[in-house]
Amino acid sequence: MTAVEKNVCRLFRNKGKLFLVALDHPQFFGSLPGLENTCKTAQKLLKTSVDGFIFNPGVFRYLDASSFSSKVLIVRASTGGSKFGSFPGIHPIFLSAEEAIRIGADGVIVMMIIGGNDAESISLVGKKVEEFHRFGLPVIVEILPYDPDKISDVDLTATGARIAAEVGADVVKAFYTDEFWKVVEATPVPVILAGGPKTEKIDVIAKRAVEAGVKGFAFGRNVFSSEDPVKLVEVLESILRG
Repeated sequence: MTAVEKNVCRLFRNKGKLFLVALDHPQFFGSLPGLENTCKTAQKLLKTSVDGFIFNPGVFRYLDASSFSSKVLIVRASTGGSKFGSFPGIHPIFLSAEEAIRIGADGVIVMMIIGGNDAESISLVGKKVEEFHRFGLPVIVEILPYDPDKISDVDLTATGARIAAEVGADVVKAFYTDEFWKVVEATPVPVILAGGPKTEKIDVIAKRAVEAGVKGFAFGRNVFSSEDPVKLVEVLESILRG
């Protein structure tokens, strides 16, 4: 057993599923409703059943180690610029494995763009996966289409998920599509569901994804922008783990 395999098992130690709340949005959007203060929002969710959080690296310095030590902490290692820039064909990976270890991350998440001139994005992810693995860090690869209109395209998502696994991803994060089972079946590593834009039907989507075989959730705006994030987490938890 390698260090990476051991640490991937740790991510899924709660009944083989992984429930993350993504609080990394300010890296692109700046302050958002429900996420004006990232640490306070995370603190409210500490006593819920969520397994952990996705943070940007700068947030780690403000986390209380005694409070967050029981949670899985995933660091966003790539950037897509800001909401004022043009959409990039590649999300540069700016964080080193050494720094991820130093700040206390249990794993990293990076974006892989599919479509357009995507060879560079795929190659970059593959190279960085190798680096993170040398330090025993699991890597979650998030699939994002170059063409926003294809965010729900099952063929693109399934192809991207399989490519991510082929270049070394330990977990794939993907947006929901119709026939989502095709995404799961095409991917030999665990697939977790990305939340996407806030929707009133996130519980319905979550249930369909679980029925399709997903191994977890990584929801952001649907949780932190909801009227009662704690209550919503309880609902989603019951869907994911029964």
